[in-house]
Amino acid sequence: MIDKPPIVPRTRRRYSRLLILFVAVALGVPAGFVFAHAVRVPTVKSLADYQPAIITRIFDRNGVPFAEYSIQKRIIVSKKEMAPVLVQAIVATEDAEFYRHGGINPKAILRAALKDALARKKVEGASTITQQLAKMIFLNPEKSFRRKVNEIFLAVQIEKDFTKDQIFELYANQVYLGHGAYGVEQASRIYFGKHAKDLTIPEAAMIAGMIRRPGSYSPMLNPELARRRRNHSIRRLLDEKYIDKQQYQQAINTPIVLGTFKEEVPKIGAYFAEEIRQYIEKSERFGVENLYTRGLKVHSTLDLRIQQATEAALQRGLRRFDRRRGFRRPARNLLNEGIDPASYTDPAWSGDPYVTEKLYPAVVMHVERQNVVARVGKDELRLGPGAYAWTRKPSMLGALKRGDLIHVRLDEDRKTKARSWVIDQLPQVQGAAVVLDVKSGEIRALAGGYDYQLSKFNRATQSRRQTGSSFKPLVYGAAFEKGLTPADTLFDAPVAIPIGNNIYAPKNYYGRYAGIVTIQRSLELSINIPAVKTMMMVGVDHVVDFAKRCGITADLPKYPSLALGAAGVSPLEMTAAYNVFVNQGVYSKPRRIVRITDQSNRVLEEPPAELSEATQPQVAYELAYMMKGTIDRGTAFAAHTLPDPLGGKTGTTNGYTDGWFIGFSPEFTVGVWMGYDDPSRSLGGGATGADTALPIWIDIFKQLDALKLRTPRPDFDAPPGIVVVPMDLKTGRRGTGPCARVVMQAFVSGQEPDKDCSGGSVAVSKLPYYLQRAFYQPKESEPTQAAEDASAQSGEGAESPAPDVEEPPGDGTEPTPVPEVPPPGE
Repeated sequence: MIDKPPIVPRTRRRYSRLLILFVAVALGVPAGFVFAHAVRVPTVKSLADYQPAIITRIFDRNGVPFAEYSIQKRIIVSKKEMAPVLVQAIVATEDAEFYRHGGINPKAILRAALKDALARKKVEGASTITQQLAKMIFLNPEKSFRRKVNEIFLAVQIEKDFTKDQIFELYANQVYLGHGAYGVEQASRIYFGKHAKDLTIPEAAMIAGMIRRPGSYSPMLNPELARRRRNHSIRRLLDEKYIDKQQYQQAINTPIVLGTFKEEVPKIGAYFAEEIRQYIEKSERFGVENLYTRGLKVHSTLDLRIQQATEAALQRGLRRFDRRRGFRRPARNLLNEGIDPASYTDPAWSGDPYVTEKLYPAVVMHVERQNVVARVGKDELRLGPGAYAWTRKPSMLGALKRGDLIHVRLDEDRKTKARSWVIDQLPQVQGAAVVLDVKSGEIRALAGGYDYQLSKFNRATQSRRQTGSSFKPLVYGAAFEKGLTPADTLFDAPVAIPIGNNIYAPKNYYGRYAGIVTIQRSLELSINIPAVKTMMMVGVDHVVDFAKRCGITADLPKYPSLALGAAGVSPLEMTAAYNVFVNQGVYSKPRRIVRITDQSNRVLEEPPAELSEATQPQVAYELAYMMKGTIDRGTAFAAHTLPDPLGGKTGTTNGYTDGWFIGFSPEFTVGVWMGYDDPSRSLGGGATGADTALPIWIDIFKQLDALKLRTPRPDFDAPPGIVVVPMDLKTGRRGTGPCARVVMQAFVSGQEPDKDCSGGSVAVSKLPYYLQRAFYQPKESEPTQAAEDASAQSGEGAESPAPDVEEPPGDGTEPTPVPEVPPPGE
């Protein structure tokens, strides 16, 4: 293939200059300059900064773009990113003299005028590429002498201000090529499923031939007409000596083979970007037309660093849990589809360097006793026993076969940094994660599923799943407004609650009951009975009202089971509700958009922050401080090695269908949910929130710390009117005297315990739950009707395993350290 345009003889150049002079006189140079006054030369110079005004871009809070929307499907590429034969085909077909003229081609004008005169109609065009560019960008499509003159002078001015390569790039990115495709890159993707840099001779000729009449020459609509037009462009390549006769013959004999390009979505923040797109489309102020044609700039609240960390943590956690459920045979075998594994090309394969923590489709070439040989692109991988150890299979013979389409992942050893390929699988389990800025309520990260390309359903905002025990803090918050405190005790035993003609008899996890237990300990261990009793004491209406003030808009049925999270709430709403606790009682409605501007940065919309007082600062702080205990010594003990201060709550639903963990630091509130899209499908026995969602939450906070986005501090900022005093965890008494275990606890001033521990109170706490009843005085409105439960046992009915509380030596005035070991299974 010849890359350089043919050399023009000197006599031919002299002849061209004479033609230019002749045409200039014929057209009337003075008249032309008069018309040129209508052309604004600064507009031509603005091409230097030209970008199609129809693209709407979304930026993160640091000004980094991560999503684009436009009705004109256009992807800007440089000339270097176009196949040389594509450039040559366009030049040969549209303007063979492009690299030799100064904006207009006098010879072509004379030739076209002569042919039009002989035919007595318009039969041939004479516009150069530069003239076409001027018409596309600066002029309207009307056919008039004035527009033609303006076009000519604009073309000359463009040639003065820009190089040929700059002009060609603008033209190739601007030209319409049918089916909504603007520019050669988008056309290459739509018609051939590849980038413009990868086009072959017949493919490049096809695109070049479509420029004149994209509707008529579309290979999708008129394949035969498109083939003839393509062959004309191939002939032009031969005439201009860009290809030889052998290449020409091969090209015209090549059948038209169309392809499909994988849908382009943001690589990061796709679920979040879709939320913004829907907002703008539904907005009365903007709507669909403005989104796709006006070129809006949307400055969002997202932080791409946090978003990337959140997406990676969620994907890691979902894959990790899915592997625990066992290996699944591949759903697809190429041989069964009549496809040769050796020649198969997967749409997801690219020439990009491999990265860790990403799943790559791979074709199994053959299976040996100890190894699996698979192919990713042109690379052959030998996967030994270590690559599939998680499957618990000594060999993959019988589990995999030639032609199976599997997934592999490049793994990196944390210590040695050595990399190796391992077999993995796309998880069937799904999840969602949300990161909010505490003070502003702005969404810093939002992941609505494992992969947007696989499922566009946004589980963070659209899915309302039962919250399980993660709803309990809302119950206790309502109770604190009524005067109860973390030190108050309730009687934890099987209870029967009449509901009309029915009896509701909730149970604790593992059938264990503690007897007299503090609200503090009940929350730490997520004990069910005290939560239900608390809601019945303070009133279901008040609990619902408290939840609504915290931003819950979901329907909350006024039944006792609400205390245990029977209502369905989205992860975003639950995370925003928890944000109230660490934000001193202020509800901040989650924000996605900081401002929307036009191309000139004129502000079109700047949504204000929506704040409201959900509860008193003291109540919120009391809750936040209480939830520290969940991490320090409760169901979320696995997170206790993270830097303080942190608080949160696990959540598990009946049948283990949903796993939650929502928690916060002074800077961020993070919510994580895991479950199957089928709400009736169980995650499996023992799959609690601590087992499913908490590891992902921990991973996210580790990434936040690695990014240095948290400021070390001793504790949450306390509002006025709060005291922090020692309290006995078991009895709720003041932490002096012979206590069972002393912890520091926050109280509204004046509500702290006023009785010291005693030998008697400690002794009672050690009795079986049913023997403690005689020593307990029920609270007002506390349900007391006992339920029959033959399987009931004494003990703390924690939702998830938690560290044991050891008995202190001597009088118990000093707390005994809790052994720092993670709960079993973590």
